[in-house]
Amino acid sequence: MTSSWVPGPELAWQLHAECPDACILFQSVREEAGALLDFQWRALNPAAEAWVRGLGLSPALSAWGGVLEGLPEHALLGEVVETGAPLSFELRSRLGGVERWYRARALKRDDGFSLWLSDITDIQAERQLLREALAQERAARAREEHLRLALETARMVTWEWTEARHSLVWSPNAEDFFGHRPGNTLECLLEEVYPGERARVAEAFVEGQCAESPFTFQFRGPRTNGTQRCFEVVGQSHREEGRPTRMLGVVVDCTERERVQAALREAEERYRLVSWATNDVLWDWNPNGEYIHWGESSRAVFGYASEEMGGISWLRQQLHPEDREMVLRTLEHVVQSGGESWMAEYRFRRKDGTYVHVLDRGLVARDAQRQTVRVIGSMMDITERKRAVERMQEEAQFRERFIGILGHDLRSPLNAIMLSARQLRRRSTLSPVQLAQRIEASAERMGKMISDILDLTRARLSGGIPLHLSPTSLPALCRQVVEELSVAHPGRDISVEAEGEGDGIWDPDRLAQVVSNLVGNALEHGEGEGPIRVRCRGETELRVLEISNRGTPIPNHLLATLFDPFRQGGSSRSGRSSGLGLGLFIVRELVEAHGGQVSVRSTEKEGTTFSVLLPSDARPFAREGSTLSEEAHTG
Repeated sequence: MTSSWVPGPELAWQLHAECPDACILFQSVREEAGALLDFQWRALNPAAEAWVRGLGLSPALSAWGGVLEGLPEHALLGEVVETGAPLSFELRSRLGGVERWYRARALKRDDGFSLWLSDITDIQAERQLLREALAQERAARAREEHLRLALETARMVTWEWTEARHSLVWSPNAEDFFGHRPGNTLECLLEEVYPGERARVAEAFVEGQCAESPFTFQFRGPRTNGTQRCFEVVGQSHREEGRPTRMLGVVVDCTERERVQAALREAEERYRLVSWATNDVLWDWNPNGEYIHWGESSRAVFGYASEEMGGISWLRQQLHPEDREMVLRTLEHVVQSGGESWMAEYRFRRKDGTYVHVLDRGLVARDAQRQTVRVIGSMMDITERKRAVERMQEEAQFRERFIGILGHDLRSPLNAIMLSARQLRRRSTLSPVQLAQRIEASAERMGKMISDILDLTRARLSGGIPLHLSPTSLPALCRQVVEELSVAHPGRDISVEAEGEGDGIWDPDRLAQVVSNLVGNALEHGEGEGPIRVRCRGETELRVLEISNRGTPIPNHLLATLFDPFRQGGSSRSGRSSGLGLGLFIVRELVEAHGGQVSVRSTEKEGTTFSVLLPSDARPFAREGSTLSEEAHTG
C-alpha cells in the first residue's frame, strides 16, 4: 500500500527558501456540509511572504480579486482540489506603482492547492514589443496597400530623388502610369515632356530643390497612342546644412481635370457673353443655403456690383413691399411642389433706391430623388416695355374718349348752326341778326374746340407747343384780355392789379390764351356775382400771375388730375360743360413751354386761386421750332 508523504510547514519552508518563485499554500475553507466556501493562504517561502506583504493581501483568497487581475473563479480552483488536475494562468499586479506579470500554476495539495508564481514581466514586455512590431508591420503593409490603391485610383505615381545617388526612384505603378518604365534620371524624366517645355521643366525642378516650401509645376507629354496628356508635379525638398539632400513628390495625371476646367472656363465665358448680350441679370441659387451667385450685368441693370448683392435674405429686402409676399410664396411653392419652372413679374429696388419692373424666370434642377439642388434664372428689366404698354393703353383710352367727347361737344354748336339755317329758310320769327349771332357764336365755339384739339395734338404728339417769342408786358396783356372778356360778360367785376417788374420775353398770343382760359374758367365756375382778381407781380427773375375767384371749392380728389386732358373741376354755373375739358391742360402745356409752372389751391374760406410762375425770359426753355422776334434777339 503506497502512502503520500507531505513535508510539514517547517520542512516546506526549508525546501523552498532558496526558490526565487513565490510558493503559497491554500487550504480549503468549507461549511459543515462540506461545500467549498473559500481558501486561506500561507506563504511557503520568503519570496511568497515578501510578495504577499508587498501587495497587502488579506488572508482570504476571495479578497484577492480586487488586487490581482486574471485570478480564476473559485469554481475553477475548486476543480483543482477535487480532481487534482493542475491549472495554469497569468496574473497582473501593481507593486510599488510598477506593473508586474506572473505565470501562475496551481497544484493539488491535501484539501487545497499550492500556487507557484514566476515573474514574467520581462517576457511580457518582450511579447508586447513583438505584438507592437507585428501591428506596425501589418499597418505598414496596409498603408502600402492603401497607397497603391490610392495611386491607382488617383492616377499618380510617387518619386524620390537623393543627392547622393543623383537619381529618381519611382513607385511600382510608374510603368502602368506612363505606359513604359521611366528612367531614373532627370534627363529621362524630360523625355516624357514635349520638347518645347523641357527647358521650363528642368528649371522648375532645379528651383524646387532650393525651395523652402512645397513646389509644383505642370508639363504636357505625349501618350503612347499619340494623344496628349497633362501632368502635375508636386514635391518637397529636404535640406541638410543648407544643401538639398532629398526630394519627395508625386506626379499626377491631370489631363481630365484640365479638360473639365477648360470646359468650365468655356461655359463661364458663354454664361458671361449670354448675360452681356441679353442684358439680363443671371442668378444661381441653392435652396439648401442662403447664397445666390449673381451675373456680371447686375451693375448695368441694377447699379450693384455682383459682390454687393447678397443671398435670399438680401433679395427679400429689395422686393417691393407690395410684391414681396407673392414672389417668395410662388418661388417656395415651385421648389417644394416638384415644379420645373417659375416666373414672376415684380418691382425690384435698384442701388439708387428707385424701383424697376422685372420679369424673373427660373428653372429648377433636381437630383434622382427629386430633391431640389439648385434654381437658375434670369431677371429682365421690363420697365420701359411696361411703360410702353401702359402708354399704348392710355393712348387707346385717350382716342376712344377723345372721339366720344369731340362727337358729343361738336354736335351742340353744329345743331345750332343747322337749326338757324333752317329757320332762315323758313323765315323764322327771329330776326336775321339774332340768327347770325347764334351761328357766329356756335362757329366760335367749334373754332375754339378745333384750336384746343390742335394744341392737344401739338402737346402730346409733336413734343410740345412752339412759341413765337417777343418782349411782352404781362400787366398790359392781362388788361387787354380782361377788357375783351368784360365785353362778353357785362356786369362782372374783373380787376387787374400789378406790382413790381412785369416785362419779359414770352409768346404774347399764347400767354393771352393762358390768361383767357384761367379768367374764363373763373367766370364759368366761380360765384355768380363774386369778383375775379387778376394779380401780376415781379420777383427777381420770376413773374407771378394769380387769378382768384370766390365760389364752391374744387373737391380735393379732383385737384391731382385737374390739369389732365378731358378733366373738369366741377360743374359750371349753367350746369353743363362748355368745352372738351382741355382748357386747363392747355394752360399747363403753354406755361411749361415757357419754362414755368402752374398750380391751384382751393378752400371754402379763400376761394380758388390759380398761380402761374414764369421765368422773365423763356428763350432757354423754348422747344425747337420756336421763333424769336428781332427785338427778342437784340434783348
